[in-house]
Amino acid sequence: MNEIRIRRATIDDALLLSRLGARLFEQTFGAANHPDDMREYLRSAFSVDVQHNVLADADVAGFIAEDAGHAAIGYAMMKRGSRADGVTGTKPVEVQRIYADHAWHGRGVGALLMNVCIEQSHAWHGDELWLAVWEKNPRAIAFYEKTGFRVVGRTTFQLGRDVQQDLVMSLTPPS
Repeated sequence: MNEIRIRRATIDDALLLSRLGARLFEQTFGAANHPDDMREYLRSAFSVDVQHNVLADADVAGFIAEDAGHAAIGYAMMKRGSRADGVTGTKPVEVQRIYADHAWHGRGVGALLMNVCIEQSHAWHGDELWLAVWEKNPRAIAFYEKTGFRVVGRTTFQLGRDVQQDLVMSLTPPS
């Protein structure tokens, strides 16, 4: 695991996150979705301007996983204060995105990113860490359950014209 480094994303990473985010999202969900819906979503969610604005938000923290050669291999984005059905904390923190390149699955990237998210939630004095995960993503659901998350609700996710069902999962970080 010493070949993986996690660093805080800065506003200067907008272009990197635009490319990395789009690539990893398509890598994860492209085969299971209509190409037109995927193209529309990638264009709207991962533009450089969108990433710049996200990184400029004081309530957002981003983290980039890099390999020994400093190539980006995964990332996580968090936002404090956001909610969904089933989230009951007074200071909730959302893991909005957490992805690792498929070539790195099973090598600890996701666990390292999640640990940093839990640490950031503590730094923000969050009392509930939550995320939404596509109900058709059993690998991710199993990872979150292994980490201690449990299903507390449901929400929808719009991918192009396709309205998908997500599970809302929550973790009450240990104090």
